[in-house]
Amino acid sequence: MFVHIWRMRARKKRVADYEKFGRQVTLPSLKKIDGCLGAHFIRIFEARKPEYLWVVFWKDHKALELARTSPLWREQIRKFEAGKFHKSIPIEMVCESFDSFGAPAEKVKRPARAARSRKAEKAEQSEAEESGGTESSATALPGPTPDGE
Repeated sequence: MFVHIWRMRARKKRVADYEKFGRQVTLPSLKKIDGCLGAHFIRIFEARKPEYLWVVFWKDHKALELARTSPLWREQIRKFEAGKFHKSIPIEMVCESFDSFGAPAEKVKRPARAARSRKAEKAEQSEAEESGGTESSATALPGPTPDGE
């Protein structure tokens, strides 16, 4: 999975308009692009000046590159630039995610391991729900060693 992170400082007078734009224009546009697994529109809480992050998850690098060339993406950028929301040039980073927790299993590629049947997964899920779901599953990874490995 690839993550596209976009950081921007907004104009103080345009904050409400930018937040509305992000919720009503950008998020719905991203939902329509093939290969986009999810997106977070984030305001940096402790920033002295209004600052935002977009953290967008992509199936793979190819999906992100195809999205960047799509008419929907180009239209989104045109609308963003016309809105004059940013005070500074946005900073972009493309990152590869190696592992995570908290994401649905079908969206995160796990390291190679023996294939499990859906029945076994459902049975395990049912057991977790019956026990209150407070214990971690048997597939949890061990913590770091004293050497940091």
